[in-house]
Amino acid sequence: MQIESDRTHTVEIVPCAGLSPSFRWVIRGPDGTALRHSPYAFSTEKGARISASCWTRELVETSGG
Repeated sequence: MQIESDRTHTVEIVPCAGLSPSFRWVIRGPDGTALRHSPYAFSTEKGARISASCWTRELVETSGG
């Protein structure tokens, strides 16, 4: 599992159990609450990270942060 963090969100890239190789992301708020989960699995960690980055920007823009 890889974890990336900025001041407002933490992104976790986690492998999917039984679906190797595939990865999902979880975006968490500052308090650790899961704000979003990837809608589907990605075949690479990099693909999951790119998608999570886009979703994180969307969360920041819609929350005004």
